[in-house]
Formats: sequence, structure tokens, C-alpha cells
Amino acid sequence: MLIVQWMFIVRQEWQGWRRRRITRFAPGLLAVLAVLGLMVSQARGQSPAPPTARHVLVISVDGLGASWLTAPPPNLRIPNIRRLQAEGSYAEGVVGVYPSVTYPSHTTLVTGRLPAEHGIYSNLSSREPGKNPDDWFWNASAIKVPALWDEVRRHGLTSAAISWPATVGAAIDWDVPEVWDPKTGEAVDYQYIAKFSTAGLISEAMTALGPPEAGADDDTVRGRIAAYLLKKYKPNLMLVHLAALDEAEHNHGPASAQAAATLERLDTRIGKLLAAVQAAGLENSTDVFIVSDHGFLPVERQIRPNVLLVKAGLLQADDKGQITGGKIATLASGGTFFIYWPESQNLRAEVDAALKPLRDEGVVWGVLNREALADIGAEPAVQMALEAPSGASFGDGAKGEVVRKEAEPGGTHGYLPFRKGLESSFIAWGPSIKKGVNLHHIPMTAIGPTILKALGIENPRFGAQPPLADIFK
Repeated sequence: MLIVQWMFIVRQEWQGWRRRRITRFAPGLLAVLAVLGLMVSQARGQSPAPPTARHVLVISVDGLGASWLTAPPPNLRIPNIRRLQAEGSYAEGVVGVYPSVTYPSHTTLVTGRLPAEHGIYSNLSSREPGKNPDDWFWNASAIKVPALWDEVRRHGLTSAAISWPATVGAAIDWDVPEVWDPKTGEAVDYQYIAKFSTAGLISEAMTALGPPEAGADDDTVRGRIAAYLLKKYKPNLMLVHLAALDEAEHNHGPASAQAAATLERLDTRIGKLLAAVQAAGLENSTDVFIVSDHGFLPVERQIRPNVLLVKAGLLQADDKGQITGGKIATLASGGTFFIYWPESQNLRAEVDAALKPLRDEGVVWGVLNREALADIGAEPAVQMALEAPSGASFGDGAKGEVVRKEAEPGGTHGYLPFRKGLESSFIAWGPSIKKGVNLHHIPMTAIGPTILKALGIENPRFGAQPPLADIFK
């Protein structure tokens, strides 16, 4: 399927690609224009911005919980990650955000702010019952604070991103965002992604690289494009999001052999990205950060509060159990369940009464009110949040059993980030990074400012925490 998409996109954008190639084949004209531009700048008393020697490669391994590094399964072979950890600095655990899911976590990584401030409150973006239930926070316009790419551009540097969440329309020079057609689900479709990427970039990369090998997974494609951009454009900041481990842990569980095998394959991909840095001549000027968004907990049953909320008349659903409307809105995010209602209506008593069977059966680990949610920087509009017990997750179905056993054991996240197993990972390595610094436990909000500092940019107003200064030489 990927090969078919690859060739289709190349054909689709051929004319635009040809025009760009014609421009590239006119070096004499470009040289003249460059000289003229320099002369005009000098006449105005301006100097061209000096190039920077600082580069940062950020690789996010989705679902790489801290336990993969602190208590790995026997015989786990991840030599590249282990080398970076041994030769650089690291944390034993990173305390993330609430809910501990991909999009708010990745936005915290690049802003240094909690969801309440940065505006990416969850994966799903709709807050109206029954309306656009499959839309995600794809668009960077939803981010309310400066991100790393904004700071990079403000300082005259360049950036690139491959499948980084919430980057559609971001101020990124070479951007291939994570996005899909909500009508067809989360299947990777590069023809669709090309509509939201930097103009012509996917076509250019695919033409240069050729089609992927048969059976190649999406992370392999992401890695190949990232390596191409590193070698050709040498961006000061490169963000890469690898997602296969998260999928394996959801499907088979966090301690599964399938998840371990997937991480080993991702380690090989990381090795190829490091080789691309070397091939680009950037090895002596590039700091590498291995980060993650959350850990994982095993699950064997699903809780569906919407069944009770429909029975109470607070929500409406169709015959298939899909929400169609209601007086309230709900959002299931793995281990957490958000409930919304208008500020003008006090529906807490009705909601409490409807959910009483969950408390009676002991299938709620905790209930967070608005004050508690504000304390941990969660979405301000949430009126109440339910926290699932160990071994359980929340679903959004509104028909059938309230609690049902999963057909196969799996895994999920989304729970409070300080629960055991939910901490994520952090490794820093490179020419400006000290060796052997154990940071122990750090907040996720400190990572963005640290990446900014590695780029040589000092901005004390960026992020909620100061940079992790102890790791720098």
C-alpha cells in the first residue's frame, strides 16, 4: 500500500517538482541574485545572519516508558539507545501530563508548558457530543504558547519535523505532520499527508529515496525521510516521532514479546538516524535527545460510563452505541474519562447519581474535581474526571455492558502521570552534553527549555521550568 501511495504522489506532484528542479539547475542566476542581495544588505548597513553550528535531533519513541531502561526484560537488545544513555545524561523517569496521552504530551515536550496553558488538552479535539468525534488536535494553530519551532525561526535558524503531533500549519521549514483522514481512520496515507506538508516535500523525498521495501512499516518510512532531510537540508532542529512501540503495547501489552521486538527494531532505526547525522557532517555539532510521551499499564477490562449516562438521559446514542447528542459531553482517554457540561448548568448531582454504579462496583480509582484538575494543569473546561483502576481502561461505547472483559490482554495509558508505570524516558547525548549525569526524576516541562538551550538559545520566559543545566558541559 505504501509503495502505491509513493508512486501516486510522485506522479501527482511531478509538474511542481519539475518547476522546482528547473530553479535548482540555474546556479548562475542564483549566484547573481545572492551577490546582489548581499550588496543591498551592505548598502543598508546590514550584515547577513551568521550560520550557526548548533544542531539538535529529537527522537520521540512513543510509549517508551522509563521501565524499558530501568528494568528491561531479559536479553533486550537496544545497543544504540544504551550507548547514548551510557555516554550521555539521562533521567530515571519523567513525570508527564494529564491525560498521559500522545498529543498533549508531545506539545508539552516542545513548549515546556502543561496542557492548561498550551491548549492541546487531549488527542481528540471535539467537545460537542456526537459532532466530529474522530477529529484530533492536528493543527498547530490550537497551540496557545510559543513552541520550539517558533523560537528557532525567531532566531534565524531552521527546523524540520516528521510526524510530530499538532504540527499541521506550524512555522516549520520542512514539515511532514502526523495527520489522517477522519473518515478512513488512522491508516497512514501519504497522499493525504502531502496536502498538509511543506509544499512538494513528500514528492521530493520519495523521488530521491525511491519506494520503501516491501513490508516496511511506517516508522521505517518516517526514518528514511528524516535521514534525507538531515543530510540534504541540515536543519538546526529536527523532530522525529516514532509510533510503532505504542501500537505494539496497545495491542499486546507493555511487557509483551511483541513490544520488546518492536523496540529492538526502533533501536535499529535510531542507529540509522545517527548514521545520517554523521553522513551530513554534523556529528560534532549535534546533540541528540531520546524522549517519550508516557509509559503503559496492562489492561484486561474496559469500563464504559457512557452506558450509564445514556440511561440517565444525560447523553443520547444511536442503535450502535455511538453518541449523537446530550446535555453533557464526555471524552475517554485510556485510563481517564473527562466529563463536560455548560458553566450555566449545575449538573454535578445528576452526573454523580448516574455514575453511582461504578463506585458501588469499585471500578473507579478516583474522581478529580475542577480544583484537582487545575492543580495538575489539565483542561480548564473539564468539570469532572474519572480515573480507572489498575487493569482497566475507559471506552466511549454507549451500549451493552458497563464493564466488559477484553478479548485479548493489551495495554493503555492516559492515567495520572505519577502512577507507577506511567513515567516516560529522557536521554541526552552529544558534544555539549556531559557523560554520566543521572537526573533521577524530572518534570516533562523541563525538556523543551533544555532542547532550546542545546540550540544555543537563551529565553528564560520559554516554558514553565528552567533548562536542565546540570547536563551541559
